[in-house]
Amino acid sequence: MTDTTNSLSDLIEISEDGIAFYEEAAQKVKDKKLSTLFTRLAKAKSELAAELSGEVKPVAGKKKSGKKAESTLGELSKAYAGLRKQWPDAAAERYSRMAEVEGQLQLTFQKVVLDRDHSFVVRVLAKQYVSKAEVLNKELRACQRSA
Repeated sequence: MTDTTNSLSDLIEISEDGIAFYEEAAQKVKDKKLSTLFTRLAKAKSELAAELSGEVKPVAGKKKSGKKAESTLGELSKAYAGLRKQWPDAAAERYSRMAEVEGQLQLTFQKVVLDRDHSFVVRVLAKQYVSKAEVLNKELRACQRSA
């Protein structure tokens, strides 16, 4: 079993944290364009989490301990909570951190795409998410530049 096989359920949890974060962010911002972007990010994560949840079998004996197996996943699991705390900070820093988190997630899902230990369906779902995330991350980086 590979690292990405062990971490798929963690990635689903992290995606669910991202859904909650971006739904809240969409409500907080006054800019309609940003609100729409955050809503689209939440939707992409929601679709991914729902579809992967149907394909991923829970790992036997694995309990939700809050501790992620890999250091990158551990960082990502805390990222959205950290972003919530930083919300009042400077917009450019906030968008920079969001883009960084989303970029790390995108790279992690790219590893899933390349991992042949996963089913074809899981790899396709991860690839679809990577494609959507790439477009949305470009928009997020554009927000960073204009902030």
